[in-house]
Amino acid sequence: MEVKTAALPSDSIKTGRLELIFAIFIAILGLLLYFNTIFNEYALDDLAVIQENRFTKQGFAGIPVLLRTFYWEGYWNNNSGLYRPLSMITFAVEWQFFPGNPHAGHVTNVLLYAITGFLLFRMLRRMMAKENILLPFIISILFIAHPLHTEVVANIKSRDEILCLLLFILAAGNFLVYVDKGGIWRLGVAVTSYFLCLFAKESALALLLVFPLILFFFRQMKVKRILTLVLPFLITAAVYFLIRMTILGTHVVGKEYTYLDNSLLAAPDLATRLATAFYMLGKYLKLLVFPHPLSYDYSFLEIPFVRWDDFRALIPFLIYSSGFIYSVRCLLKKDKKLFAFGILFYLLSLAVAANVLILIGCTMAERFLYIPSLGFCILVTYGIFRIFPENKGKRKVTGLVSLILGNKWVCLIALLILVPFSVQTIARNPDWKNNDTLFVADANSAPGSNRVKTNYGCVLLQKYDKNSPDKEQNLAYLNKAIAEFDAAIKIDPNHPTAYFDMGVALYEKNDYNGAIDNLKNSIRLDPHDPKPYTTLGNAYYRIHDYSNAIINLKKSIELKNISAETYNFLGGSYFGTGDFRDAVDAYQKAIGMDPKNTELFQNLGSVYGAMGDYTAALLSFHKANELKPDNIQALILIGMTFRNLGKFDSAEFYEREVTKIQHK
Repeated sequence: MEVKTAALPSDSIKTGRLELIFAIFIAILGLLLYFNTIFNEYALDDLAVIQENRFTKQGFAGIPVLLRTFYWEGYWNNNSGLYRPLSMITFAVEWQFFPGNPHAGHVTNVLLYAITGFLLFRMLRRMMAKENILLPFIISILFIAHPLHTEVVANIKSRDEILCLLLFILAAGNFLVYVDKGGIWRLGVAVTSYFLCLFAKESALALLLVFPLILFFFRQMKVKRILTLVLPFLITAAVYFLIRMTILGTHVVGKEYTYLDNSLLAAPDLATRLATAFYMLGKYLKLLVFPHPLSYDYSFLEIPFVRWDDFRALIPFLIYSSGFIYSVRCLLKKDKKLFAFGILFYLLSLAVAANVLILIGCTMAERFLYIPSLGFCILVTYGIFRIFPENKGKRKVTGLVSLILGNKWVCLIALLILVPFSVQTIARNPDWKNNDTLFVADANSAPGSNRVKTNYGCVLLQKYDKNSPDKEQNLAYLNKAIAEFDAAIKIDPNHPTAYFDMGVALYEKNDYNGAIDNLKNSIRLDPHDPKPYTTLGNAYYRIHDYSNAIINLKKSIELKNISAETYNFLGGSYFGTGDFRDAVDAYQKAIGMDPKNTELFQNLGSVYGAMGDYTAALLSFHKANELKPDNIQALILIGMTFRNLGKFDSAEFYEREVTKIQHK
């Protein structure tokens, strides 16, 4: 090995005890850094894998189904080409004991992360047994504190990432014990752990190559012996792949992704696509070194398309290719440099998500750096040790103090990295409390993302309350939401969601013609979404275009967007055209869905009154007043109906009741 720092002398301290102390310290650090996530709620894809997943919500009963279905099947029917049953099973178990409780999921994530830190140090220490104990320790604390991990730990859904690395560490650690000391059961634990690792996330297939690399760089073995030792893992991967193929069928890659999943699919040509992919790889390096700002989304068009004459693509290409060539040369020359191992670990663990060899269902994400960041921490820590080698001068003190004093510059630099990383991690966690807090926090983190703009606009629109006494602030929310939707449309004029949200915002602002234009665009781009038809029908109703209102509201119902509000507007539209029978039918269906809504009974009574059926009208108005006593509107309608019946005494009675209520 190239690192020349000495191991801790056995006569100065009990190394085994220090190793345990260091491991426990790292686990506690992980707990402290993410303790504030325990109070968070569900966010982003937690909806699909937990909250609204029909298999997860079956608890124990859903586990057999989760084992034989693709990743998203409990929420939607498009085979995404993903098979990750392990994390889904843990969600089902949590739901069995804590249904609908996100805090249980956050506790589990934090505990698993702390255990990961504990085992990571133990594994690295065994792997680097001849090195200074501070080397694996600093690697581990930098890894556990890195702010890029907030998405993985704070978002329950990303447990697949945590489990994948945790199980790989278990596999690698037990494999090293087997290689060093024997014990077939250790090999069994290692193989089983790697098998489960594959069920956590399919990208663990790339980690298969890390096993021979560990033996090459950290154990004196010939290639033939290395290949023999890793054969069980190769067989395990083959078995997993057969199971995966059985479950997914021919959907090895999954459904056909669109540019909304991965913006690289919109690249004009292959050269631009690859150049942009390396531009993203450069952004990954930047985030590893300087993790700010962080964002939950990097979708279309946050990552601009670049060509090879752009330094933002060329420089990352040179960095990555140089690192790869350097590492391969080390392998060929049997030069066992730790730097080369760190590079290869980083490249291998990032390979699947890099969008260079294959296109995946996501453009870029911070969670993709979770496992690769370990390689980065190895490189950084090794670099610090190379710049500041251990001071072996005579010292009057021994033990841990001696160790720190001998590596004071290494410890100081590590501390200077650790403290800001920890502060940022703790500060970032509350952003993941729920969707609203996340969308607000990251509103400016990804200014080029259509999705970020749309989501932030929706949060602002939710804050709008037409009944709020603060009219100025309320209107500001609405106008800001409209501005965000407008920006989203400019980024992507072909995305129906932004048009729909813009239509809803303009509808709330009483700009019905503007709403109609945007809702028509939404329908043009996605004619199968029922929501725009509903709002479009409502907008036509507001401008008294009842015929078009009926057409769109009926289309909404046809597409299964059935609600009392939809039938209420449909009834009003029929009433506007003079089709009283269909109006009665629509209002009755609305009442069947919302039997305590006084407005629906008043509307139904008004139709009966227009038909001359005053008895039925009175029954509806009295029901409205019964549901909401002293209902002025219902009492007025009752009085009017009695006048139409010629019962003036009764009419005057209800008119007096209205006057009494008004003067209370």
